[in-house]
Amino acid sequence: MKLRMLSVLSVIIALGIKSMGISAKDYHEFRILANAIPESPYIPTPLPIALENRLDSIVFTLSQASAVKDMYININDSLTPQFEIFQELQYTANEIELNDLLLHDSPVVRVYSYRALIVNNMNLNCDYEMAIMEDTTCIDLFAGSELTNTTVKEQIQRDLYAL
Repeated sequence: MKLRMLSVLSVIIALGIKSMGISAKDYHEFRILANAIPESPYIPTPLPIALENRLDSIVFTLSQASAVKDMYININDSLTPQFEIFQELQYTANEIELNDLLLHDSPVVRVYSYRALIVNNMNLNCDYEMAIMEDTTCIDLFAGSELTNTTVKEQIQRDLYAL
């Protein structure tokens, strides 16, 4: 009886190890396909390849921001760096990813993902939209040259009326 149990257990462990090896191989091939890693580390590439997902780095950068900033701040006509990152988010993320970002921990990311969905004329997930319309998390807003303390809900309503 013990011998049969041990042999069944060893077969299960062997199948588990085999399935992990296959999934690791598939994951590695997916990362090569998504240009996250080079095909071979020994073949030089003319362009440097980022070792991370571009969307993840955009979201991380936005989550580090302390406030939502408009396109232009002060009198000069140069775009704010944060708005340039928002434009990258707008062009990089698809509809599903932007909808998922409406539930992000950072209120700045939630506001910018909502803006990107509206600007790109994408469909909003109804449940996520209702959650963000009732979000009372405090955020700062730089508009013009003044700093205003507002909530995510007020910011979303401001963006709706601006369009």
